[in-house]
Amino acid sequence: MTKKTGINIQSAELGEDTKDEKTKTAGARPQVPWNSEPRKLAICSKLFPKIKRTVSGQTLIPLEEVMRDRWLVKGLIGHGGYGEIYYAVDIRTADEVAIKVEPKKRKGRTVKRMILEQKVLLRLQGRPHIPKMIASGHDNRINFIVMQLLSINIGDLKKASPVKRLGRSTVGRIMQQAIAALRDIHLGGYIHRDVKPANMCFGITPQSRHILVIVDFGLVRRFKNLDGTTRPLRPRAGFRGTVRYVSIRVHDRIDQCPADDLVSLVYSGLELLVGDLPWKYIVKGEDVKQAKLELQGDPQTSFLSLTCDSYQEFARAVFSLNTGEEPNYAALQALLTEMVGDRKMSDPYDWEMNYREAIEGVRVYPFGFEQKCKPRHRSSEMIEEIV
Repeated sequence: MTKKTGINIQSAELGEDTKDEKTKTAGARPQVPWNSEPRKLAICSKLFPKIKRTVSGQTLIPLEEVMRDRWLVKGLIGHGGYGEIYYAVDIRTADEVAIKVEPKKRKGRTVKRMILEQKVLLRLQGRPHIPKMIASGHDNRINFIVMQLLSINIGDLKKASPVKRLGRSTVGRIMQQAIAALRDIHLGGYIHRDVKPANMCFGITPQSRHILVIVDFGLVRRFKNLDGTTRPLRPRAGFRGTVRYVSIRVHDRIDQCPADDLVSLVYSGLELLVGDLPWKYIVKGEDVKQAKLELQGDPQTSFLSLTCDSYQEFARAVFSLNTGEEPNYAALQALLTEMVGDRKMSDPYDWEMNYREAIEGVRVYPFGFEQKCKPRHRSSEMIEEIV
């Protein structure tokens, strides 16, 4: 028997409390055919192989609980330091959704990360590369957002590849779509500050499965005022982001701008193409910064030489952006045209073709980067180049 929770919900589209709907739906029988649930959960399990059908009492939402007489929680998709993400079914429409949940307090302190994310998502709704927010709300324990269900992230799709990387045209299309996504975020007056493969997904419907979506807006910061003017830079900014992907400016505690999101995108694309970043196994932040400085040297002698000419040109263009400079997003996309080739955005991606492009695009040759990047499963005498 399912349980019901009295959670205040705010409509993502209308921006108003939906408490009147409680009267309409209280005691209503779910519209989802109950015999269809095992099939739905089986489909979701393919999208999220690690989905948990049972959860402990320490999770924020028990399974088989109906939130607000509407969303039947069926599985735990993932969890991290900031909260948990659940797979659920809308009992009115049979639509599959994701529910992102965070505790209201952590270690005695009030948590506001999801409140910020909700406000930003609400403002950016309607853009193709932003996840659709269905509702948001809270009770006395948690804050939550109900949103569009997406695929596993691109980082996990890369890990699933037999060669632990993705093909050139696939990465080119991912980069072009990610540039468009960042353009929309920046034009909305925000910087993401945590761009990485783990925060990029695709849709799961036939209409959305080739549309890239940027997720996790918990570290977003407004860099423009509501009137469109740019906020003044702070003398020193705190570190925000993931060490592996942040720009050198972030290491130096310089206030972030749109260029820093794009630098993180360059590092992300390099990782997808080559498999690892040269500082992956470096622990100290200052040493990571030094490795990034070396990467931005001559592309012919740096780790970037493992990629193609068009990606090197794209990286140089991004690295040359100054703090506060408005990027030319269309020009950056055009630099990746050669990588994409004759492929369309709607054409199959590498993981839809058993990673054939990635496997066929690898050749082995002697090189000298072994000391900068020490992969766990490669010969010390050989490194692989993307062709």
